[in-house]
Amino acid sequence: MAESLQNVIDWVKEFLKGQIPFTNPVLILSVVLLIILFSPLIFKRFRIPGIIGLILAGVIIGPNTFHLIEKTTSFDLFSKTGLLYIMFLAGLEIDMQEFKQNRSKSVVFGALTFFIPIIIGFFVCFYIFEFQFWAALLLASMFSTHTLLSYPIVSSMGVVKNRAVQLTFGGTIITDTAVLILLGIITNVVKNEINAIFWFKTIVFLSALVVGTLYLLPRITRWFFRNLEGQGSSQYIYVLAVVFLSAFASELAGVEPIIGAFLAGLALNKVIPHNSVLMNRVVFIGNTLFIPFFLISAGMLVDLRLFFSGSGALIFARILSGVALLTKYFAARITGWIYKFSRTETNIIFGLSASHAAATLAVIKVGFDIGLFDKGVINGTIILILITCLASSFVTERAARKLAIAEKDTDTKTEKRPERILIPITNNEGINRVMDLAMLIKNQKSNESLFPLSIVEDDSEADEKLSSSKKIIDTIIEQTAALDKKVEILKKVDLNIVDGIVRTARAYAITDIVLAYQTHANSSNFIFGSKADQLVAKADQLIIVSKILQPFNSFKNVIVVLTPNAELEKNFKRTCLKINRILKQVGNNAIVYGEEKTVVQFQLMINDKNVDMYKYVTLENFEQTDFIQNHHNNDELYLILNSRKQTVSYDYHIDNLSKELHKNYEYCSFMVMYPENTDFTLSGNQYNDVSTVTVQENLDKIIKVKDKIKGIFKKES
Repeated sequence: MAESLQNVIDWVKEFLKGQIPFTNPVLILSVVLLIILFSPLIFKRFRIPGIIGLILAGVIIGPNTFHLIEKTTSFDLFSKTGLLYIMFLAGLEIDMQEFKQNRSKSVVFGALTFFIPIIIGFFVCFYIFEFQFWAALLLASMFSTHTLLSYPIVSSMGVVKNRAVQLTFGGTIITDTAVLILLGIITNVVKNEINAIFWFKTIVFLSALVVGTLYLLPRITRWFFRNLEGQGSSQYIYVLAVVFLSAFASELAGVEPIIGAFLAGLALNKVIPHNSVLMNRVVFIGNTLFIPFFLISAGMLVDLRLFFSGSGALIFARILSGVALLTKYFAARITGWIYKFSRTETNIIFGLSASHAAATLAVIKVGFDIGLFDKGVINGTIILILITCLASSFVTERAARKLAIAEKDTDTKTEKRPERILIPITNNEGINRVMDLAMLIKNQKSNESLFPLSIVEDDSEADEKLSSSKKIIDTIIEQTAALDKKVEILKKVDLNIVDGIVRTARAYAITDIVLAYQTHANSSNFIFGSKADQLVAKADQLIIVSKILQPFNSFKNVIVVLTPNAELEKNFKRTCLKINRILKQVGNNAIVYGEEKTVVQFQLMINDKNVDMYKYVTLENFEQTDFIQNHHNNDELYLILNSRKQTVSYDYHIDNLSKELHKNYEYCSFMVMYPENTDFTLSGNQYNDVSTVTVQENLDKIIKVKDKIKGIFKKES
């Protein structure tokens, strides 16, 4: 069999004699891009994960088979970038709320997936294969590592935020860090360089790396994004530079660069909203270019002839692969048993942690360089990488599909009607911010379109106004196209803008309306109120009125204000989930103000089991708004849960809060949310008397008018 395979390879090489390996960089790039395009499509026809196609394509074109492509410096650069990108995206897309709630579980899984493989592996290597102590320990540590090679699968399936996936991400960084530190220790022991300087350098440099990345980097990034607003390409280049600099700093600290890339992802997780143009660019470029390069490069290491070169090498490779898969399976099963995970969640933990590639190669290469391993170990490890990557891909795709179907069924049960967001556009004021907000609150799993509505009054200038709105519409199309979201542009001419918005919302079964705060008042506002006030009074949908003065990724804190009795509204849960969706993307540092019973219900609705996630401050009432004094700088965003008048949760002071912020703090950003106007449910006597609130509101207005009249007479005197 080996002879037949070699004959085929020799025939192809003879046929292409003088043409291979390809050295022209343009031709190399063309071949690789064609592989990235077609191999996933071909293998998916046979129900084989697309990443397997990329790995096998690398096997075919690699130096050990047909040698079509020579691994040049530029090719290695793309490959290295892909590896760093995998770890960076793993940190960037972690749901920090879910991660913090599961951090203890991540530590447990990280310990299990480190100790179980290394203990069993050491026994096999030391007693069965009879390696020396340090060689056996180093080879056993290889079993503890794993690379998130199947990450693109869970990402494409939309289950990245599942608790099992988040737990695996946390466990990955724990076990890989432990292995790479152990690698440094063994290397220095073999070289007789273990001393106090080594320990000092490792501890100090690693501590500096963690503090600098997780503490300083988010602050620098917010400043950068705030001062380079609208320059999308510069923002992406900045992100890419941060990844490489963090990876280089990790190397200076004596650990592998993948650790630094992962830490960079965690640092920028708080700064880059998940539903944003920048996030879409980061994920798109990584999944379509850099990560496929790494997968192809991993395949190029494999030599299929090793399978047929003799029984000894094949048995060694099989035992290595079996130990690697079984120990990772044991760790996943024990973790699932401890935390009562479903079988599907346990399988996805095993699938994600089963693949060995990056850190495994680092361990084996270092062991070979210092003389602990020979070429037989290298060959067995390469076969192990191929087998574990194949197993990881199959298991992960199957489990992720089941998980996605289960979560979709749950979403269908909880969401009675599809989420459809309307964005009324009456002028160009703040339209980009409003569109960003609409993308933030949109459920990522929803296939519904966004509905920007260009609406003008029906007068003699209506046609001219519609024509001038074309520029605004073009901006919206460009913005949403970059985010890869479906958009349905609506145009309408109506005698009354507010009535036109209401009728359009009903016609298109809209669930949410997002519009900009009207910063310039006119004379009609005194009698009729602003357009936002009229819309709140006439429309039944959830309405968000926003005044956002800077990019969402530049806010450091979110100040949430919950109107009293909000928990008695029928749609309180849906509103809380919408607020939580904003908080998770804008920033994890949030302070929630509200009455005690409202705050408690808010925690229950968002399933905040960890009270450290947000800071909760209970107030008896909102007659005094002294807390505003503590939160009015540019890096803080107010999110006010208000309610419509004559409803159980209406409070005049909350209703007036946005006006106070706009009047007294010119550069303060805020958004006001009005829940859906449906029948509310009351229980016992847990609500304030609505008429009392209305009387208080009118008294406050009379006092303000009296003060204005006094001021006029004082000026005249």
